[in-house]
Amino acid sequence: MANELIMVIDDDITILKMIEILLNKSGYEVNLANSGKEALATIEKGVVPDLIICDISMPDMDGITVFKEIISIRPNIPVIFLTSVDDVHTELTVLELGAVDYITKPFIPDIFLARVKNHLLYSKQTVVVAQTDTLKVKLDKEKVAKLEGILTEAELEVGKMIALGYTNQEIAEELNYSYNYVKKLAYRIYDKLNISKRHELRWFFVI
Repeated sequence: MANELIMVIDDDITILKMIEILLNKSGYEVNLANSGKEALATIEKGVVPDLIICDISMPDMDGITVFKEIISIRPNIPVIFLTSVDDVHTELTVLELGAVDYITKPFIPDIFLARVKNHLLYSKQTVVVAQTDTLKVKLDKEKVAKLEGILTEAELEVGKMIALGYTNQEIAEELNYSYNYVKKLAYRIYDKLNISKRHELRWFFVI
């Protein structure tokens, strides 16, 4: 039985209740928010959903604005847009911003639930390490678990950043290490993983 927490954001109470019933029947816990401001206030209080389903057309704060605020607070939460806005430009905009899916109303319940399930499964397998305007790097949790038995905590942290593309100087500044210490850690990582080039680390960390 699934026990993931899903937050649903929509200004339409009828839609909220319908989705709540649908998700509850599938074993999910549900947190309802009747506005973007309510959703943000809930997240800021420490509630961390496993998945967020968000409308776009809402009176107090549109869904795209809500999404931008959410990822600034909790960038690792996958967000699905569920909306009556059937517009290619809007769909492309939110997907480029990092939304995991875009579903238009009305929707077929079984297909909707299948997509929710797939995104939850995927989010369990991966974790966002870092994100820029053009790059999102994800770690494979099974790979990281194996590395935790090989690398020290400091080596693991430096290894992640090398895999992301940071230079030794940037890593030193970010982690408040000396440049020489970062260089030493990097060589130890290469030796333990039997590699010789920085870019080869990506195979050990990312999907």
